[in-house]
Amino acid sequence: MSSSKNTSVILVVSMAACIVALEEEDKGQRRKYWVSPYLQERALKGRYASDFQNLLQNPSMFFENFHMSQKSFNTLFGMVEQYLVPKRNTRPDAIQIKAKLAIVLEFPASGDVQRHIGSTYRISKQYFGVILLQVSIVIWTALRDEFPKWTSGNMLMWVEGFEDEWNFPNCIGAVDGKHMAIKGPPNSGSLFYN
Repeated sequence: MSSSKNTSVILVVSMAACIVALEEEDKGQRRKYWVSPYLQERALKGRYASDFQNLLQNPSMFFENFHMSQKSFNTLFGMVEQYLVPKRNTRPDAIQIKAKLAIVLEFPASGDVQRHIGSTYRISKQYFGVILLQVSIVIWTALRDEFPKWTSGNMLMWVEGFEDEWNFPNCIGAVDGKHMAIKGPPNSGSLFYN
């Protein structure tokens, strides 16, 4: 055998030994449970189960948490409910559809991170993202006739409005109530701190 073939054989054998060692190591670190016990208590101790009814009794606190009145929340829920009803529900611990709407509305209203809102409702951060996307699409679907059309004429009109009113050129919309992570322009100092 040539030395290059010997080197190749040694390399393959050593790689195989590493793979076997890693597989043996993984066997000892199997997950303890499929769903965290903390998350399993959602129906009893999650924010929707424990606080939502109390918020309904206090309209000012409800408005503070969702940035809308109870009447607006219920009206919106009535508009999106048909889109959120699952085609089939095989899980006994499924998240209620009204809770999904509450979760998504509280996220921008609070200005908090997804991880924190998810943990208060006892939902994994991965599933929080799924709910956020699903409910956002549903809200858009239910309210699409309420939003102005994105035509060239409308966008030019919005740009002119922002420039005339606020001296803010090339802007077609603004978001309020949520800090957005952006990369500040160079040499902008503390202007873009938040």
